[in-house]
Amino acid sequence: MGGIAIKKSDSITVFQLILLSMTAIGLKNHVIIISPMIQTAGRDSWLSVIVSLFFVLLWVPLLFFIHKKTKQQHLNKWMQKHTGKWLGNFIFFIVILYLTIIAGVTLRETITWVNITFLPRTPFFLLAACFALVCWMLAGTCLRTLSIVNVFLLFFIVLLGFFVSFTNIQYKNFSLLMPFLEHGFRPVLKGTVYQCSGMVELIFFLFLQHKTETPFRFRHLIITSVILTLLTVGPLIGAVIEFGPVEASKQRFPPYEEWGLASLGNFIEHVDFLSIYQWLSGAFIRISLLLLLIREYLPFKQKRNWFLLIILAAITAIALLPISDFQYLRILSANILPFTLWFFLGFSVFLGLLAAIFERKVWRPNKDV
Repeated sequence: MGGIAIKKSDSITVFQLILLSMTAIGLKNHVIIISPMIQTAGRDSWLSVIVSLFFVLLWVPLLFFIHKKTKQQHLNKWMQKHTGKWLGNFIFFIVILYLTIIAGVTLRETITWVNITFLPRTPFFLLAACFALVCWMLAGTCLRTLSIVNVFLLFFIVLLGFFVSFTNIQYKNFSLLMPFLEHGFRPVLKGTVYQCSGMVELIFFLFLQHKTETPFRFRHLIITSVILTLLTVGPLIGAVIEFGPVEASKQRFPPYEEWGLASLGNFIEHVDFLSIYQWLSGAFIRISLLLLLIREYLPFKQKRNWFLLIILAAITAIALLPISDFQYLRILSANILPFTLWFFLGFSVFLGLLAAIFERKVWRPNKDV
């Protein structure tokens, strides 16, 4: 009974899981991938997002199929039953390694923005260490605590998002979206890689399925996909129609530059400090969730929080790699974002094949009987 009580105390609803996805995956879709997409597809980058949604809707049934076949079990424990303990742990060791890289990229983006915008004289190491430590403290609690914190933070994140969108209506020139497909469809297809690299993180639903009070349904995945698409389309179109595709492609953080235009009437300006809350809240939840996923899939139960400190050191080291921001952006655009897509897509296909094979093994004897 004790084990069951612990599980119930750390469970969340599917609605809370969707809200977590809005913040954790939404930060990547809303901020990190915007610049590479505009640089790749220009004024047609919004079309890349729409095309990406079509691809994602073809992939989402695979996630739901895996969810149904695994019967809401802990994914690694389910895998170990069919692949063996050592192979299962090895596969999830690779997953943990990649989750660490993703968290390091998020931390790098965050401290770079903080350093550029309002703390230019604060050492990178101090920024990274302090922020990572706070995330470790939240990840060391439980998923329910993280979810409750997210609900409070997300409410104001969304509120501020609508605020900057409506405030900047006076600066929006929708004619800058035309002509459509001026460079053909190829740049649009190239841009889908970046959007899909964010959308593919919907696989986190499977990683957390054993923590939900009820199984999630197919419509939950569809709704989340649409929400994440809108989270990209909003700032992406905003950047193009407020600055133009050429100027937007030169900006390091286009969504933040949109805050620079926001004002209330003729007497209240420089409200861009509100974006600090948005970005830091999103990064806080995203890195904390990634750390919690890593802790959840560690192969041992003892001293997990302390082992997370080693992971935290690795994340901080990734964020502090001694390379210029131009080199980092090239690596992000050419390697990290595309590989994220193919890594999680390949992993989902592997899980789908495993689930199909296992189901077939169970079904055949029943048919003979």
